[in-house]
Amino acid sequence: MSGERPGIDRPLTLVFAALGGEGGGLLSDWIIDACTASGLPVQATSIPGVAQRTGSTTYYMEFMRASNDDEPLFGLYPAPGYVDMAVATDLVEAARLIEKGYVTPDRTTLIAATHRVYAMSEKTAMADGTFHAPRIHDAARQFARHVVLRDFAEAGRVEGTMVNALLLGAMTADERFPVDTDALAEAIRGRGVAVEANLRGLAAGRRLAADDASAAIVDTGVPTPPTREAPFPEGVQAMVDAALPRLVDYQDDAYARHYRERVEAIDRAAGRTAAGVEVTRETARYLALWMTYEDVMRVADLKSRASRRDRIRRETGAKDGEPVRVTEFFKPGIDEFSTIAPRFVTRWLTAWAERHGGVDRFHLPVHLRSDTIVGHAALRFVAFMGRRRRRTARFAAEQRAIERWLDAVNRTAPSNPALALAIARCAQLVKGYGDTRIRAMRNFDAIYSTLIEPAAESGDGQVAEHIEKARAAALADDEGKALQAYLAGATTVSDNAAIQRGAANKQDNPTRIGGNA
Repeated sequence: MSGERPGIDRPLTLVFAALGGEGGGLLSDWIIDACTASGLPVQATSIPGVAQRTGSTTYYMEFMRASNDDEPLFGLYPAPGYVDMAVATDLVEAARLIEKGYVTPDRTTLIAATHRVYAMSEKTAMADGTFHAPRIHDAARQFARHVVLRDFAEAGRVEGTMVNALLLGAMTADERFPVDTDALAEAIRGRGVAVEANLRGLAAGRRLAADDASAAIVDTGVPTPPTREAPFPEGVQAMVDAALPRLVDYQDDAYARHYRERVEAIDRAAGRTAAGVEVTRETARYLALWMTYEDVMRVADLKSRASRRDRIRRETGAKDGEPVRVTEFFKPGIDEFSTIAPRFVTRWLTAWAERHGGVDRFHLPVHLRSDTIVGHAALRFVAFMGRRRRRTARFAAEQRAIERWLDAVNRTAPSNPALALAIARCAQLVKGYGDTRIRAMRNFDAIYSTLIEPAAESGDGQVAEHIEKARAAALADDEGKALQAYLAGATTVSDNAAIQRGAANKQDNPTRIGGNA
């Protein structure tokens, strides 16, 4: 096989994986059109997935630069170990190609975009469900003959083009690719889809693939802190530096200062030992997320920003002056209306809903055209209401829950950092909005009342392990069945009566926090 020339002595085989809506079909059409116009034998098949970014489609092609008198025999499906070029529009799609054996060190050039469109399983995971990107980079370098990993999404923003055109250009940088660049350019013109932008992408993709210095840098997710004297330990300061702009954007400067004061209190209680710094860092991380909880004002603000409109136009490929219709789908209920209403209105509204069949029963489906003046103005009005967030019942409930959690961390950090760390990490459960948020707080309350509060009172450090296991059980399923089963058998707290007392407190003082978009 080493003496065979792919695309000349035998067909060159190409697998291309793209998410729905990313132009994989158009890229396939460009190559087929170029081959047909150039007289190159080609055959293409596709294995469709679920469209619109919830699944992927795999395209397979075989073609040759020249052929003998006999018509070449092409295959319909890719075979592991027999793929010359593997191309992916997303890093995890590249991992899928590697996993299936389509990428081999003796044969395959792997070309992939390093940006991510998160899979549904990653988004719905109770814990951090994102795939570890550095593992894919390592696998690519280990299994591929040649690797081209680039941030094609960022390049697309700079060039004003789409990822599929950039990937096509990157393919042409491989000397084995049998299709002439000029023929591909004519195919792009012939299809008539964003011609100028796609031609720019074709040229830019070829440059990117040829430039080894532009290799993608793996994003660790932790921003580099500004260079200045840091009042917090290393690691904690980076977390605070990342959190403060988020809090100012969410509410105001005073809210960000309040966050910093809370972190300072934890820093004093935990101390500057290695274990204490870890407690402070984890507390600072989850505190920033909790203090910027999602409510209708926040969602309305994000949906009505100019940057979102620009992103939608860019992703849909809309031309300048071309109208784009955007419809927002909402299903607000009692919790969402209560998020905006003053506290006395919330009490009345909740009581009324409970008298008429329950708070969770009443929802109002709303379809809002945010591309219209009226729709945009409605979103901006709701977003403006965020200025009075502090006066709402939702804000008061969130702050009470935060203070209760921070108090437990503060009480245990000086004498038992391991227990304080387990308590701090329980805030990972608090996420989402609407029904998701309600279930999350229910799980958090169950762990707090049954394990955290008794342990904070007694100082029983042995409970830390069981708090961690309870958190893992809560993250195992969104209905809380695994957590209920675990807590039912939790008997490790020395004072069993404290457990019963905590369970009774849970019944008497449940925390209900909602909020949806």
